[in-house]
Amino acid sequence: MHSEPADFSPYLIHNGVLREAGAEVVSLGDGALARGQGAFETIAAYHGRPFLAAAHLGRLRRAADALDLDCPPEADLIAAIETLLTVNQVAALARARVRLTLTAPAAGGSSWFLEAGLPPDYPDKSRVITIPFARNERSALAGLKTINYGENVVAMRLAREAGADEALFGNTRDELCEGTWSNVFIYRNGTWLTPPLTSGCLPGVTRALLLELFEELGLPVKEREIPLITLPGAEAAILTSSLREIQPVAAIDGRALPVSSDLPLLRRAFAARVASETGALAT
Repeated sequence: MHSEPADFSPYLIHNGVLREAGAEVVSLGDGALARGQGAFETIAAYHGRPFLAAAHLGRLRRAADALDLDCPPEADLIAAIETLLTVNQVAALARARVRLTLTAPAAGGSSWFLEAGLPPDYPDKSRVITIPFARNERSALAGLKTINYGENVVAMRLAREAGADEALFGNTRDELCEGTWSNVFIYRNGTWLTPPLTSGCLPGVTRALLLELFEELGLPVKEREIPLITLPGAEAAILTSSLREIQPVAAIDGRALPVSSDLPLLRRAFAARVASETGALAT
């Protein structure tokens, strides 16, 4: 949920076949172009090992089922990811980015492709703004990671024009929902709060992990509706996503926020989880 750079390496994999990155893999008649009928996942890889891949691919399969897309078996996708990371010479990096996209060929059947390359360069802290647009928590696409990201493009333009790094959406009930490319947690009155999935937010993989880490560390956390009018009462905030990991918020709508003293604990716990699953340390 941010404006990802097109900084992928020279090769991609389409339907299991290694191709040059400039190869035409989606035709004009594909449902992804004609109707926005497509889904994707962005996965962080640490030293060539995809992190939380099962959770990402499970979410991808749910989107595929909703949009009538073919999704290959998990084992095939994991093997393709590891192959492409090696071919694109990013397997040795501390962290790399993988994007897996499903589309809908006009003739039917399967169309999936992988890209792999460098991760985006996030600032140490994020300046965020709220925007006058709403996520529809009752949308047929609520909770699905689809390629329908036009709203995010407009939101990020507003953020950049305001000198911010990220934009926060409310929903139709004027409750905090999510960022353009992130989930959000705020700290208030001794407790961390994050919008529930009923807010319409994406069920973020890193969001789910962070909820686990809060519990493991004994830090109070609740999934709760957060009226937008209460945001000025936030004492601290963090954004989460697979590639930004855990990022503190420096300001909301120009109001400065301190970095929470819980952040080092959360980051150490996150790095430990990365190490236990991939054998690598988080950056």
